[in-house]
Amino acid sequence: MGDIDPKLAELTDKVLFGDVWERKQLSKRDRSLVTVAALMALNRPDQLRSHMALALQNGVTQDELVETITQLAFYTGWPNAVSAVPIAREVFKTADASASRPDQGAQTQEDRTITVIHTGSQPSTRGSADHFTGSVQVASRFQAEAPARSGGAIVTFEPGARTAWHTHPLGQTLIVTSGMGLVQQWGGPVQVIKPGDVVWIPPGVKHWHGATRTTSMTHIAIAEALNGKSVDWMDLVTEAQYLASQPE
Repeated sequence: MGDIDPKLAELTDKVLFGDVWERKQLSKRDRSLVTVAALMALNRPDQLRSHMALALQNGVTQDELVETITQLAFYTGWPNAVSAVPIAREVFKTADASASRPDQGAQTQEDRTITVIHTGSQPSTRGSADHFTGSVQVASRFQAEAPARSGGAIVTFEPGARTAWHTHPLGQTLIVTSGMGLVQQWGGPVQVIKPGDVVWIPPGVKHWHGATRTTSMTHIAIAEALNGKSVDWMDLVTEAQYLASQPE
């Protein structure tokens, strides 16, 4: 939806999936069941289709989704339940076909078509104040389709801007393309990074990265997702921590 309503797309990514879905009070499995039930009650077929697929990824079984349809028929109306059945059939068929695919060599030619995301075709978004300090622009986002798990973006930090402390379940690679920046792991020394530098952050290592106080920095950030999650955000880097990290 970003080409029509970039703000709504940003709120969906940052607030709904980046914040609400990451809250620990409910597991993602339970959130999927609640969401599927609500969308079925409201008779929202397009959203129900995508959330049924997400529910399967989050550990809900096909039998549980079918039982949910049966249960809700008596509370949300018979027509809503009947309308949900063909959607479930379609989602299950797609999931079963994906699970039975032996390897990448079995993909159709259409599945293996090269995709080019042209520069400027996606709106740039501002880094969330929950996860960044200062002016940060995120552009050229990408997310590989399953079974691949890699995703990333081009991130530009204006002088003084940086990420919050965070970790990645499968690590992260940064490729600096312009400017000069900083990267630091918890309890370790700050390291200066410049164009052409490649930074590898191991899985689970608490760290931050961003621009220096006087120079901007742009890098490509690449990370793999584990169970649909590629980053765990923590506290913001304080001004004292940031100023103490500045190179001489």
